[in-house]
Amino acid sequence: MSPESARPSGVDVAIVGGGAAGVLVATRLLDDPDCHLRIVIVEPAAELARGAAYATGQPAHLLNVTAGRMSAFAEDPGHFVRFLSGGDAGAADALSSSFAPRREYGRYLRETLHAQPRHPALQWLRERVTDIERRDGDNLLTLASGATLVARAVVLAVGNTPRRIPAARLHGAVRLADAWDYEGVAAIPADADVCIIGSGLSMVDAVLSLVHGGHRGRIRVLSRHGLMPLAHAGSSGANNAPVDALLALGLRDRLRLIRAWTRAADAAGEPWQWVFDRLRPHGQALWRSLTHVEQQRFLRHLVRYWDIHRHRIAPQVAHALEALRAGDRLEVLAGRLQSVEAGGDGGITVRYRPRHGDGECTIRADWLVNATGVETHIDLRPDTLMGALRMRGRVLPGPHGIGIASEEPGRVIDARGQPDPTLLVLGAMRIGTLWESLAIPELRGQAQALAECLRAMLEEPVDSPA
Repeated sequence: MSPESARPSGVDVAIVGGGAAGVLVATRLLDDPDCHLRIVIVEPAAELARGAAYATGQPAHLLNVTAGRMSAFAEDPGHFVRFLSGGDAGAADALSSSFAPRREYGRYLRETLHAQPRHPALQWLRERVTDIERRDGDNLLTLASGATLVARAVVLAVGNTPRRIPAARLHGAVRLADAWDYEGVAAIPADADVCIIGSGLSMVDAVLSLVHGGHRGRIRVLSRHGLMPLAHAGSSGANNAPVDALLALGLRDRLRLIRAWTRAADAAGEPWQWVFDRLRPHGQALWRSLTHVEQQRFLRHLVRYWDIHRHRIAPQVAHALEALRAGDRLEVLAGRLQSVEAGGDGGITVRYRPRHGDGECTIRADWLVNATGVETHIDLRPDTLMGALRMRGRVLPGPHGIGIASEEPGRVIDARGQPDPTLLVLGAMRIGTLWESLAIPELRGQAQALAECLRAMLEEPVDSPA
């Protein structure tokens, strides 16, 4: 599908964002041949399904989940594996437990969208939405080009936005690349010393991008905790954790019980990762059953420890990072960034306060890479669509200021505290309400629920024969 040259004047559903979340919603809306809703995706990128995660073309950037768990359809778990194997049943068995290149997953989502019965009816505007206002019961979308589009309902599938390093901490013409600019990071000179701010999954991508580009210089990683993502450890089967025992507990007692489960797993010869695999389907229930105060405590004290255990990386990626550390090519430091100053020779000086120590330390480098992760606070994004919607009172920050407020199956809560049935959201912007809202299992479930909601709300009832 190529972008439309002629803009539609009005549609039933406008999907804002053509990354994984937006493509999954469109796929679900188009899989019913009896559905006749007019649908448009508004996405400025050159290809659909190339959001932050799947825009990479580098084969070393792997999925963080095995292929057997990445189907676009919960009711058809083997769908992605069949795509990878080309229908070869023998190859599918082996691929199910593999970590496929992320570029292949983007291609899979695009081809799955193309395969839907009503795909020819889908329109794609290669534009960026800058504002959405209510107009006579509909939604008037303003595009960056100045054009407008009227939609009966809008789905916000805006995906992830990188967190910025505060401008007040950058002094001078700092050589700075963003971890999600895969080509830009790979193009950093091979002999340059690099300082990466942040030690999560974005950092992993940045290191792999550097290696992909033939980098030989030294890499130093700085983050507040100095903790890197941990590795997966094989398949744990389908056994679920006795989650009811956790739901009845406060945060401290939950932590004690999970530690007891990991000790029991170790005694039984099982890796601790299997405990977290069994908790995986219950992430939203675990979050929503905590009180507001307990959620704040989690965000303040435990979130980083949860992240490195929950959001793990492929074993081969973990081995590659360990080899770099063992060869003194990669060093991870724990401390709080204070400032980055450009020198007259083009190099930079990074100043930080060590986590376990006094005073201030410095790192000398040639380039800085921002790998601080996803910006989830909409009030820190005033120059985006989320900022415009906030100014109009069409959205509110979600719990703890994270994402935007919403109710099931994704209706946005406006400044009056009322749900808007014509403005819906899925994915990253529901994180404050659901916590687990970024991964494919959550996205595909939300996409299906939104598609069903939109059909029920917008399709005209068919009169039965007299």
